[in-house]
Amino acid sequence: MLRSPPRAAFDRFKYRKSTLSQGVRVVTETHPSSVGVSIGIFVDKGTRDERADEAGLAHFVEHMVFKGTKHRSAFEISKDLEEVGADLNAFTSRESTCFVAHGLAETLDRQVEVLCDLLSAPTFDPEDLAKERDVVVQEISASEDQLEDCIYDRYLSRAFHGHSLALPILGTSNSIRGMTRERVLKFFKRQYVVDNMLVAAAGRVDHDELCELLEKFLHPARAPGQRRLPAGTTPVSVEPQAFVQIQKRRAEQVHLLMGSPSPSFQEPQRFEAMFLNAILGGGLTSRLYQEIRENRGLAYSVYSHLYTFSDAGLCLMYAATEPKKAPEAFEVALGEMTKIRQEGVQRDEVEMARTQLRASTLLSADDTDSRMQSLAANEMIFGRYRPVREVLKEFERVKIDGVMALAEKALMPDRLGVAMLGPIPEKPMRDFVARELGRAARMNSSSNSRAKSPRRARVSKAQKKRASIRKSSTGKG
Repeated sequence: MLRSPPRAAFDRFKYRKSTLSQGVRVVTETHPSSVGVSIGIFVDKGTRDERADEAGLAHFVEHMVFKGTKHRSAFEISKDLEEVGADLNAFTSRESTCFVAHGLAETLDRQVEVLCDLLSAPTFDPEDLAKERDVVVQEISASEDQLEDCIYDRYLSRAFHGHSLALPILGTSNSIRGMTRERVLKFFKRQYVVDNMLVAAAGRVDHDELCELLEKFLHPARAPGQRRLPAGTTPVSVEPQAFVQIQKRRAEQVHLLMGSPSPSFQEPQRFEAMFLNAILGGGLTSRLYQEIRENRGLAYSVYSHLYTFSDAGLCLMYAATEPKKAPEAFEVALGEMTKIRQEGVQRDEVEMARTQLRASTLLSADDTDSRMQSLAANEMIFGRYRPVREVLKEFERVKIDGVMALAEKALMPDRLGVAMLGPIPEKPMRDFVARELGRAARMNSSSNSRAKSPRRARVSKAQKKRASIRKSSTGKG
């Protein structure tokens, strides 16, 4: 079994947290052996914070700040970092938006200045906005052509129907075409404010120097933000809905996405969920990969992963297969989930998952971008620092009984969501999936009944034996 060394490089990481004079939080993790630094300015708002008429606006604003500021054109924004060998990027998720720079430690001042310029002085030029509307509409069209991406939006729209987590990050073509400068400015002024902002940095970074640079260059609006809940509190959990959605689309393959409820970031069982995911479809030795690809040759691409939010979570299983094999691929996937619930997982599977998760954590500790994002996530969700060794201890505490308790609750057939996209007849496939889920649910109910009444079963056998003895002693039968 892989063990972390008694004294590792990550034990020399130094964490510090400060609050700037304008109220923005700053968290850093100094890595003495690094030559570079990763810096992220996070806005603790994402797609789920959009209003009904703002679909795709969080992502659109992320695009627009790169189009120019009061001090730099779009070209100069890129040039000023690339000429010192640094990279600039950004991403929007359902719960946050992040602007990232990564470069050598000696270029820290340039990285901070450019990042701060993006968020302190964007112009949102009307001509640029009109062009970017077309760009994002093209991005949406490209996503619709990539069915492996498209099916995730379809799935979430049903699993979280009626909740803001169901909203697509990119928005829709209609919502993007309706974007106006007034709407963009209103959203920016509401969300990109002090209370919603966090700066995280990891690598060869001096905390005090970074804070001085941020005091000089970062000037967000001072209006109060609208945080969902203070970091570290437990929100009301959002329960994903069970459903079956079959959609016919012209394609070469059928894309299958199945999902079950999984713990949120706030729940301690999220570590058991990591183990369950690893066993189910997290690697080449996982059950789904071995049975669907290796043993049956039903699919080239098959895997599972966790999709976790502050107040909800999903364990998702994906496979792509040719149309005639889609029913069998679904049956096998459902069968493997049922098998885990009814027969359990093996101790060696749990230990392999522990080794994989520990190794992944240790390797990511060498990646400044990974550590920077981890710093930010822990601050936004828990309001505190979680060092690498604390995470490793969480992996050590996970037991086989805990993994099984989660599996028995999460993998119930009547809690599963199923989406298929591709060249398949909709009603026949929908009926087939519903029948298989119903059959699995009945088997589950029968199995539970037997498990709950072992005493009655033993008494019944004893009574039968006694009756047989009586019949034998009287010479009858």
